[in-house]
Amino acid sequence: MTTSPNADSESNNGPRIRRQEVVADLGQQALETDNLDELLHDAAAAVAETVDAEYASVLELLPSGEELRLRRGVGWPDDLVGTATIPAHSSSYAGAALRTAQPVVVEDLDDDDRFSDSDELRERGVKSGLSVSVGPDERPWGLLRAHATERRAFSDRDAAFLRSVATVLASAVENARTERRFEAIFEDPNILVGLLDPDGTVLDINGTAMEYIDADLADVTGEPFWETPWWGRGDDARADVEEWTNRAAEGEYVEFETDLTRPSGERYTINGVFRPVTDDDGDVVSIIVSDRDVTERKERERYLEDAKAQLEAATDAGAVGTWEWHIPEDEFVAGPSFARTFGIDPEAARDGVPLESLLSSVHEDDRDRVERRIEAAVENCAEYEEEYRVRNADGEVRWVVARGTVEADDDGNPKTFPGALTDITDRKQAELEAEKQRKQLETLFQVLPVGAVVADADGTLRTANDTAREIWGGDVFDAASVDEYAKFDAVWADSGEPVDLDEWTMVRVLDGEAVTEPNIYEINAFDGDRRVIMQHGMPVTDESGEVTRAVVTLTDITERREFQRKLEESNERLEQFAYAASHDLQEPLRMVTSYLRLLENRYGDAIDGDGQEFLDYAVDGAERMSEMIDGLLAYSRVETRGDPLEPVDLEGVIDDVIDDLQFQIDETDAALELSALPTVEGDASQLRQVFQNLLDNALTYHDDDPPRVSVDAQRQGEQWEIAVSDAGIGIAPEDQERVFTVFDRLHGQDEYEGTGIGLALCQRIVERHGGEIRIDSEPGEGTTFTFTLPAAE
Repeated sequence: MTTSPNADSESNNGPRIRRQEVVADLGQQALETDNLDELLHDAAAAVAETVDAEYASVLELLPSGEELRLRRGVGWPDDLVGTATIPAHSSSYAGAALRTAQPVVVEDLDDDDRFSDSDELRERGVKSGLSVSVGPDERPWGLLRAHATERRAFSDRDAAFLRSVATVLASAVENARTERRFEAIFEDPNILVGLLDPDGTVLDINGTAMEYIDADLADVTGEPFWETPWWGRGDDARADVEEWTNRAAEGEYVEFETDLTRPSGERYTINGVFRPVTDDDGDVVSIIVSDRDVTERKERERYLEDAKAQLEAATDAGAVGTWEWHIPEDEFVAGPSFARTFGIDPEAARDGVPLESLLSSVHEDDRDRVERRIEAAVENCAEYEEEYRVRNADGEVRWVVARGTVEADDDGNPKTFPGALTDITDRKQAELEAEKQRKQLETLFQVLPVGAVVADADGTLRTANDTAREIWGGDVFDAASVDEYAKFDAVWADSGEPVDLDEWTMVRVLDGEAVTEPNIYEINAFDGDRRVIMQHGMPVTDESGEVTRAVVTLTDITERREFQRKLEESNERLEQFAYAASHDLQEPLRMVTSYLRLLENRYGDAIDGDGQEFLDYAVDGAERMSEMIDGLLAYSRVETRGDPLEPVDLEGVIDDVIDDLQFQIDETDAALELSALPTVEGDASQLRQVFQNLLDNALTYHDDDPPRVSVDAQRQGEQWEIAVSDAGIGIAPEDQERVFTVFDRLHGQDEYEGTGIGLALCQRIVERHGGEIRIDSEPGEGTTFTFTLPAAE
């Protein structure tokens, strides 16, 4: 494509000089400014004014090469500048201008059929245009264009002017690119860069390097490079840096590596170069210092050196040995640690021994296998690896792993067989012990009297023991995810409500919950039976706390629940009986007592001494019978009439008991020693009865000395152990179990009063709380009653 054939008819020099001035001004601006967009805008404005065009634009070719973006321009709406794009394919007006070194002139867009796409110009009434490429022909940066709304023929002088402006813009674009590349290198976050005068004066330092010292750029600019804070104080590396600078100023390319210290005291290592920069005459005009922090690399090198030293130490210690078997000569050359492992003289092994010398030390149970594997490796010139046992010179059996590769000659024949041997005795023994424990655990898992099920983190049921399968009535533990647990049909045993999927013990455990308070379900087993089961569960987690498996135990408590139900029914019948008996017996006893008192009041004067004694006996007997009936009723109601267990402060309980017994305490001149008492899970009313009965016994059964009573408490795991001790008359060993039997008394009524039911009531109350009560006593030495109660959470 060529310019318009119209010749330039201008005859005066004014417009030509003006155009030269515009180009010169733009060229000067390009040298002085670092604002490329401002230059592009000014160039577009100058072109529009100079060639008398309504539109002028600078278009930038986008990286895809498919579109041009309106970078800057005049005559265009502001919202299009910087955003609008046009096609750059070869058949378009803009694309054609990109692909030719000559300006492209269009006199009338409506009549010009060379281009397939110029709608954006026609929409704005453009008739004529002139376009030139910006940048090298082989890879243009973009276009410079001018357009007029009236039909006109742009002259050759117009085309030359746009070409000159485009040359200025191309130079500015390339300078900007160069500047960006320099900045990218200079500000590389991985490279420390400095720019020096030939005499070593600092001109500039990049930000990455400045982060290594406690100073600002202004503090080091203008200073000799070797006196800046990077190089320490005193003699350190400063003399070396001055020498490297002087050598670079002479034109030498100086590589260096040195250890330095940050202001924080942290040591680091840099590796880099002093690079001279020369002019066209070869004179050094500046020096670029570039280096990298290679601390990590140096640490890796030190690590590898340490690892090598450790390997050598391990070899010397006998943990690792090396060998090389020269196959045709059957000379097996080995290191001293290898030789010692096989019970061979190290000196002989250094010179070479037959392979059979080593095979004879291999454990007899492993020898044939090792020989076969060696033969196969030699036959196929292949790699070799085998674990086996050997007997050393002391007869000790050691586990080893041998690894090697058979090397062949040019004809493919086996030539040498080098390798290394590692003593793995400790590891192998640990593996064997772990395998033994695994088998023991598997055996225990299968013989457990409770069911056990293990699931993976996604809910896949991994394994279940025989007891679990019996509980569910068959091999049903094949769920591949939590969602499949819906096939297990169950209701809550206490409420009869269906068990939702997220309420299953396994699901809760997979969510990370430890289910220590059991879930009680009534299930429809797959063998058709209904069973009541109790489940506990515990998650298994990795080092990061993520659940990797879940373990759930199942206990069939169907019979236990039935027994409990029958026991509750029995207790209810016992209470009903006791209540009926107390009601039916109390009334006659009250009548007998009343008539005896009436007889005493009305005929007392007529009754002699023996008669009065007989009358007193009868009244006392009736009253004791009434007390025994009340005690029996209380004994029968321990399970059915007790309050729910809740936290109870035993300090408050015993204070109330002491208030009730205060008269007896004062009357006997008793001494009480009370330790601090805890808070337990219990029934406050029943626990008060326990302390009342035990303290009353201690105050009653004493010798001539005043009673001495102590109450103490000690924590035992999840329970509290309460001890009530006295220094009373004590109890003979053969009678100690009798004290907890209802109505079984050790003393006559004439010796000590009582109903014979108090300690039996204490035992039943303690057992209702999940504890137990015991007695320790020596006749004449005193008695201690010890009972346990659950600790309150």
